Amino acid sequence: MLTKRALLSAIAGTAFSSCAIGRASAQTYPTRPVKIIVTLPAGSAPDIRHRLIAQQLTQLWGQQVIVENRPGGGGLIGARALLAGEPDGHTLLAAAASIYTILPAQSEKLPFDVNSDLIPIGLTLREGMVLAASAKLGINSLPELLALAQKNSNQLIIGTNPAGSLPYLAGRLLVDLTKAPMMVVPYSTGGTNEAIRDIMGGRVHAVIEGMTGLKGSIEGGAIKPLAIMAHEPLPTFPNLPTASASVPGLTAVGWLALAAPKGTPDATIGKLTDGLRTVLANPQLQTRLLETGSEFHPLFGAELTRFIRDEQKLWWPLVKKYT
Repeated sequence: MLTKRALLSAIAGTAFSSCAIGRASAQTYPTRPVKIIVTLPAGSAPDIRHRLIAQQLTQLWGQQVIVENRPGGGGLIGARALLAGEPDGHTLLAAAASIYTILPAQSEKLPFDVNSDLIPIGLTLREGMVLAASAKLGINSLPELLALAQKNSNQLIIGTNPAGSLPYLAGRLLVDLTKAPMMVVPYSTGGTNEAIRDIMGGRVHAVIEGMTGLKGSIEGGAIKPLAIMAHEPLPTFPNLPTASASVPGLTAVGWLALAAPKGTPDATIGKLTDGLRTVLANPQLQTRLLETGSEFHPLFGAELTRFIRDEQKLWWPLVKKYT
């Protein structure tokens, strides 16, 4: 039978060993390749952006970091794939804004709670939606578009991606805030590309989409950007004004946040945060990321959580109202 002293010594030794194992685990993470699930197709701006980040993390950690595309369902397919795995930090999710701001408001039967089952690590992409008008209209600003709408009540049409998408909701927010007599028409197939074809054919007058999706048509002269629905101008388009300068509150930002599943050890979350913070501070990577056409505003920890909650407060009522 163990004496009291021997028993206490054994317990202390076990506790010390557990702590040592925990520290070793935190120090050696990652112990095998890390997978980042991207909820958008290969070749998209978010996909390209996270492949650049993955390359930098591979060099930093000495372990391969790969990107796996799981598009569909507004991010639901990718989120399910993440939550089906082990919460050990070796499978991560590049969670699109829709996972946090649209899916929960569309379905009361979502198979997970975005605010408790996903641990946000860092904001990796933020892209303000751009309002662009047909070059044939001869206008150069958002106020001019609103004035034209008043003269042609319910005749101006804004084409967007399908109902429930951020561009569609941004169009609804524009009309709600300005009371402008314009129609927002979602394209269930073809999305922005079909809307631009109809702009060129004179059937649609404006479009809302990220700069990445509009850049070719802008450079080709078919459409003219009027405003960006971001908090500040894009560095690559510094003369494009923000929409909120003309219409207070008119912001619509697409974004992605790297997230881990609930249950991931705190030490691993810390290592992930430190790693992401380190690579995003690399000037060469920053330049490459800006070339993808999106803003560069990394957020971490409590600041990122507040950002997500603010986005949910803005979009959940609109999603419930219009989808």
